[in-house]
Amino acid sequence: MNRVASSTHSQPSAEAGSSADDQALAQLLVQLGAEVGAPLALALERLHEQLQRVERGAQSPLLSLREPLRRARDAALLAAQVGRLRSGRVVPGRSPIGLHRLLHQAAETRRREAHGRGLQIRADLNEAEIIADPALVASLIQALLDWALIHTRSSIELQLAISAWPAQARLQCRFAYRDLDQASHAPTPPTLNGLRWMLVVHTAKALNIALHREDEAGLCVTRLDFPLMVRDAELQLTAMGDSNAEEGGQDTQPFAGWKALLVSDRSEFQGEVGSLLQGLGWAIDRARSVDEAFQQVLQALPQAIVVDSALAGPDLTQWRLHVLAEAPGFCFVEVDDGTASPRNSDGLRCARQRLSTELPLLLRQALAPKSANTALTFRI
Repeated sequence: MNRVASSTHSQPSAEAGSSADDQALAQLLVQLGAEVGAPLALALERLHEQLQRVERGAQSPLLSLREPLRRARDAALLAAQVGRLRSGRVVPGRSPIGLHRLLHQAAETRRREAHGRGLQIRADLNEAEIIADPALVASLIQALLDWALIHTRSSIELQLAISAWPAQARLQCRFAYRDLDQASHAPTPPTLNGLRWMLVVHTAKALNIALHREDEAGLCVTRLDFPLMVRDAELQLTAMGDSNAEEGGQDTQPFAGWKALLVSDRSEFQGEVGSLLQGLGWAIDRARSVDEAFQQVLQALPQAIVVDSALAGPDLTQWRLHVLAEAPGFCFVEVDDGTASPRNSDGLRCARQRLSTELPLLLRQALAPKSANTALTFRI
């Protein structure tokens, strides 16, 4: 049996015990991610522009470049995320969170991607309320699913259970990384311990969450132990008016590395909204029409879709309803040139005049919602 274990309770924090070499490595990863990721992101944008200028029948050679460029860009972003977390400069906030709701939302969003590859995500989620940084917990869940979806050979089993002592929510992620007909001594894929796993490890460390992993006979079982929220702690946060609970700690890129699809046929709109999202750490893919956007997400949904209200019409309405029917609660934001209210019956909206303040707030609310009072148990 191969055990890969990390417990944030038994290791010194980055602030308290990191060596100069650790800090230098963290800075190198951040710098490498920026210096490699930025040119790759620019290359993807230039490729997108070229695709708009050629006939549909002649796009095939250019389209074959898009996925390798995306993978390279994502790897650079992963390195930067690991370095940013390893540096210890990310200080988590504290807010009540319904962990089961975040897991359910993530599983629903990734269902299309799993089905497209002949895989399944099975979830058995008991209600669990914790106090932690909502954005970082959401990032941890996404990183765990990213890593598992790349390596599983059949399905991913998520189980969220409650233990009485110590009082904690135990999340277990189980999948087979080797086919059943492969010999038990077949080598372990080197990427199983690569950048995606490192991101899981360092996100858990930043949250001070105990992490354990065991690999045996082609089966990987990972466990995360979240301390449960107690009523006194929630009352204390409310009474103190903890600013971290609202601001999410000291993290200028709460959703670093997450993917957003930006849909608009206006270059100035693409530039303005894209710059804002990239400043928050998002990886941006672009589409100039609803039809093009629909084709881009056939295999997998991003974490968010941001649409120019100038494209409003029956096609946009139908596509949005289709996405929300498949993944209820999905973050689908329409940016309006007028003074739209943050929410209406059509979904999430924000005014372009207040883009810099409204859009980040909407993304936080949709992707890392705080705890609600209603009890719910999911079986997917």
